Amino acid sequence: MADRRTEPIGARLASAGDAPVFVSTAGDDIVIRRDDGVELRAFRAEDVTEVVRAGERVTVAVAPGEPMVFAGPLAAELDARLVAACLRLPELTRALRSLGSTRAGANAAGQREFFSPLLDARRRAEDSVGRASVVAAFDPDRLARAFEQYLADAVGHTADPRPAARRALAAYADDLAAPLRQALDEVRRAGTAAAAPPDDARIATWRRWSAALRRLFEAADRCWVALDRSGVVGAPPAGG
Repeated sequence: MADRRTEPIGARLASAGDAPVFVSTAGDDIVIRRDDGVELRAFRAEDVTEVVRAGERVTVAVAPGEPMVFAGPLAAELDARLVAACLRLPELTRALRSLGSTRAGANAAGQREFFSPLLDARRRAEDSVGRASVVAAFDPDRLARAFEQYLADAVGHTADPRPAARRALAAYADDLAAPLRQALDEVRRAGTAAAAPPDDARIATWRRWSAALRRLFEAADRCWVALDRSGVVGAPPAGG
């Protein structure tokens, strides 16, 4: 049985004299063809800056170029298909350049533990349906708690039993993790709009949020490297 999610959708290209066309989406590609099969225009989903539906009309803003206006009884389906093509997560794990590196050495387990909240969130997002669920997969409060617990455990594993030394180490770790907290705050702010956007900013809000996510993963990578080099997250003692 054919997958209706990939079948071309018929419409009239109102911005071109109501010419009958078919719009298809496949991965990141969006193609508009005439009813005789001739390709009129093709572009990447990343080039779409916004999609707005008003009744039976769908306006697609593409950079560069003039907006395209489609019309027809399948406007709602066309709108949903185009928006879905644009709501993709970036390849976040590439930002974790230190993950699995030989530099982790004896603290490879600690490294995996540090990054696991982000990797788990990425997996939850892949299994989620709907933009609100995908955004919720990267709950910044949950991520913040996981990172704070990791730092607290790292300080607790220090071999120095002196309270003053542990307080100093905790303050040092807190300073090193400050950029990570700032990145989490950015994800929190952007996520509110991305989960429930206004009708005329569904693409823009999602992209601001996904860009914030990418910066969060980059900040986490830098944070791990700084913590590792500083000795704050040294391997815990045997049996500790």
